[in-house]
Amino acid sequence: MASGATFAERFLGFALMLEIVMAAFEGPLRSLLNLFHLDFLIFVRDAVLVVAVILCVVSRVARNESCAALGIFFLLIGVHGFVSVVNLHSVVPMAYGLKLALPALCGFLACSAIYRPSRRVILAIAGIWVLVCCGAAYDKSITGDLPWVGVSVELGGIDVSLARDWHTGAIKRVGGFSRSSIGLAVMLPLLSFMLLASLRNRLILTIVCGVTLVGLVWTTQKGAILGYGFALLALVLSRPMMTLPLRLAVVFSAAMVVVAPSVLIHFDMPRDQGTFSFESFISRIEEIWPAAWHWIGRYSPLMGVGLGGIGGAQRLYAPDDFNPSDNMFLYLFANCGLMSLVYIAAVVLIALSARLRDYRRDSVVAASLVFLFGYGLVLSLLEDQIASMWFGATVGWLAGLGPDATPTGDEIGRSDDIASRRLVER
Repeated sequence: MASGATFAERFLGFALMLEIVMAAFEGPLRSLLNLFHLDFLIFVRDAVLVVAVILCVVSRVARNESCAALGIFFLLIGVHGFVSVVNLHSVVPMAYGLKLALPALCGFLACSAIYRPSRRVILAIAGIWVLVCCGAAYDKSITGDLPWVGVSVELGGIDVSLARDWHTGAIKRVGGFSRSSIGLAVMLPLLSFMLLASLRNRLILTIVCGVTLVGLVWTTQKGAILGYGFALLALVLSRPMMTLPLRLAVVFSAAMVVVAPSVLIHFDMPRDQGTFSFESFISRIEEIWPAAWHWIGRYSPLMGVGLGGIGGAQRLYAPDDFNPSDNMFLYLFANCGLMSLVYIAAVVLIALSARLRDYRRDSVVAASLVFLFGYGLVLSLLEDQIASMWFGATVGWLAGLGPDATPTGDEIGRSDDIASRRLVER
């Protein structure tokens, strides 16, 4: 973050980095905490995020500064939380939903920590990326599972897996040091996009993208593979004077997130087999998405079920009706009703109307949004705290919360940002 940042802003950036580090090595970290019966300490990251938000509010009040983002966030949380309490007769779902929404707020407020970090942070991110890749490669090379996979503990009366294990036929879904293959499929692209936004050596960037794509293939997370590939394609095709490919990619990926669970459920889907079959996608179309719509249909479509209305929160109040939703729009619709369409449209409009201040970074941020929508087609991505934080940071940067494009001494390599910006402004 900028050298002139306040303590609250620096702490917010620290909270985001702590979230990334803990998620990158969540498998062994949870195993270590379990060894000493300290499983509850995994919630330290949530506590740090809460403290970061409180410090941000106090800091702005002390300086007589207003922040529309904070006000709008808590207003919407209050509205959807109230709907949740009325519909579900409990504050637990609302609290769970707030826990998942806080990373998005923190990412929004501290987007520079993700997309314009200091030189030391970038070097640390590069080191984490290397370690995460090594963990994925080792997991791929062994025949069995890593020690923390398949171990469960009880937290708050809920059976919680330290790390989840899935197989596609005889093929293992690699998770590495992450908690699952899904966690790895979010972490690798996040780290790679952070490096893409800050490094300039094309050979290094090509290696980063190539290795990240291989890691995604090992996870067998087809939504992540296609989303990452589509985002990189749009990024490569775009230029400072011609950003249409990225803009079209944002619109298309966002539209597909909404259309897929709304339209495809009305079609009969073919069956296939194999490592990269579409069996899991077909299962979403024929089973998970219709069941999610049925659950949501018990309540008013205008406001949905309310905060914490579907997914993990259901394990606490409606375990028999648990549905992962497996789609970002479905997840939002359950939580926010028809307002989810407004929120998605607002994000797309922000992306399309974003003013180019720093083409290289802005294009990487737009590509990040393409990936998040792309993977969100088959996953309730906002239930993942890292993805939620990343989504918030992406929207925050596109909304203009990042610093100007003037290069700083912390940046790595020769800067051509000013030349690119002038080219765009002609």
